[in-house]
Amino acid sequence: MAGTMKHSEDTQKLQLAAENIVDNSILGFSYISDAIEHELRVFWEFTWRDWSASLIPGAMHTIAALRSLDSAPSDLVLRSLMRSLIYFLLYIYNFDIANQINGVAEDRINKPDRPLSSGRVTLRGAYIRWYATTALHLVLGAAWGVLPWTVLWVLITIYTSFYGGDKHWVPKNLGFMTIGSLCLEQASWALVAPITGDKWRWALLLSCAFGIVASVQDMRDVEGDKIAGRRTLPIVLGKNFRWVMAAIICAIPAVCWRFEFFRYTHWLVGYCGVLLTLAMFYMAYRIIRGGSRKYDHKTYMVLTYIYCGCIAVPMLFP
Repeated sequence: MAGTMKHSEDTQKLQLAAENIVDNSILGFSYISDAIEHELRVFWEFTWRDWSASLIPGAMHTIAALRSLDSAPSDLVLRSLMRSLIYFLLYIYNFDIANQINGVAEDRINKPDRPLSSGRVTLRGAYIRWYATTALHLVLGAAWGVLPWTVLWVLITIYTSFYGGDKHWVPKNLGFMTIGSLCLEQASWALVAPITGDKWRWALLLSCAFGIVASVQDMRDVEGDKIAGRRTLPIVLGKNFRWVMAAIICAIPAVCWRFEFFRYTHWLVGYCGVLLTLAMFYMAYRIIRGGSRKYDHKTYMVLTYIYCGCIAVPMLFP
C-alpha cells in the first residue's frame, strides 16, 4: 500500500515537473521562436528556386537607382535597400504560394519536394499565408509609392494562378513573365527615383526579351504540364521547340544591340554586352543539347543569371 502511494506521488511530481517545463518554455518565448523558425523554413521552401528572378534582381535594380542619383545620403541608401528586400520577399512569396496552390498535382511529379506537394504545409495554411502576404504587400506598396506596380503584380498573379492564365504559353510567358518583369524593374526603381523615358525603354526591352525566352522554364515540366492540361510552348511545338527557341535566343542580342540596350557610360559596358551575348549563345547550346529535367532546370537558371547580369550593368556603370 505504501509502495503504491509512493508511486502515485512520484507520478504526480513528474507530471508537475513536465507542466512547469512547458510553462517555462512558453514564458521563455521558445514557442514563438519555434514558430518564427518554422515560418522562415516554409518561406525558404516555397521560394528558393526563384530568388535569382525576383529578390536578387530587384535589390540590384534598387542599387542601380541609388547610383543614378547625384548624391545618396546613407540613411536613404539603408532605407531604400531595406524596403527593396522586404518588398521583393513579399513579391515572390505571395506569387509562389498562389502558383503552388494551383499546381499541387503536377508538383507531385515535377517538384515533389515543395511544401504543398510533400504535405509539409496544408492547403488551408497556404491560403492563410497568401492572403496575409498579399495584403501586406499592397499596404507597403501604397506606403512606399509603388502601389500601381504592386496592384498589377497581384492581379496578374491571381489571373495566372486561379483563373487559368497558366494554361497556355501566351498568357503564361508572353503575358505574365513580361508584365511581371516590368513590375519588378519599375517598382525597384520607383522605390528610389522617378522613372524616366530612358528607363521605360530599357525596362520594356528587357521585359519583352525575358517574356519571349521564358518558355525555357517549361522544358523541365512537360510531363506534369500535360497532366494539368497546359499548352506550354514545349508541348505545342514538340521536338521543334528546342531549335525554334535556340534561334530566337541567338537573335535577341542582335535586337538589343540594335536598340542600344546599354548606355555606354563606361568603356567596360561594351565588354559586358559581349559577355552577356556569349551567355545567350551558351544557353541556346544547352537548349539544343537537352537532357534530363535537372539539366533543363539548370538551363532555365542560366536565363535568370543572364537577367541578373543585364540589371548588373546599370548598377555597376550608372
